[in-house]
Amino acid sequence: TGKPKGVVLRRTYTHEGAMAVGDSYGITRTDVLLHTLPVHHTTGLGTSFFPFLNAGACIEFHGKFDADTVLHRWLQGGLTIFSAVPTIYMRLKWFIEQLPEQKQVPYKQAAGQFRAFLCGSSALQENIQDFWTSVRGQPILARYGATEIPGCLRVPIGLRNYPKGSVGEPLPGVELKISPEGELLVKTPNMFAK
Repeated sequence: TGKPKGVVLRRTYTHEGAMAVGDSYGITRTDVLLHTLPVHHTTGLGTSFFPFLNAGACIEFHGKFDADTVLHRWLQGGLTIFSAVPTIYMRLKWFIEQLPEQKQVPYKQAAGQFRAFLCGSSALQENIQDFWTSVRGQPILARYGATEIPGCLRVPIGLRNYPKGSVGEPLPGVELKISPEGELLVKTPNMFAK
């Protein structure tokens, strides 16, 4: 995509966008999110901060991502949703896989406490999805968006038989169209201002 560029986001991004994402995932004040994403990035804000803040949920911050720290926090329990990018899911998988088989068990069991694993920012590799699906008995839920069109598509919690690699359905208010050239055209009330 070239050099980083600034995008002016509308105020609706922080409220209406948070409401749409929060409603689509059923986020409530009883949820507890372990926040592992940078808050200077739209995924860290739009999917893993504002929706939880808006719902009155608990958000735990632990600084820079570290697989050992995150997995040890999982062991303490009490978390309901985990949201990350593919690289984080990959690094957690690698950390677990390098352990002797018997020491993997508590971490894999701890992954079962979550109501949902959410993922976005780039495509999730099939082997990463397969690993976590086998560990948890349910897939990581993909979402699609961009800085300019934050969180416009998502796979709903509880949906079991969707195609691998799917980014799900549009959020309320999002309109989609495929151009004659095959380009995805998105219109959303939370689209960037300029």
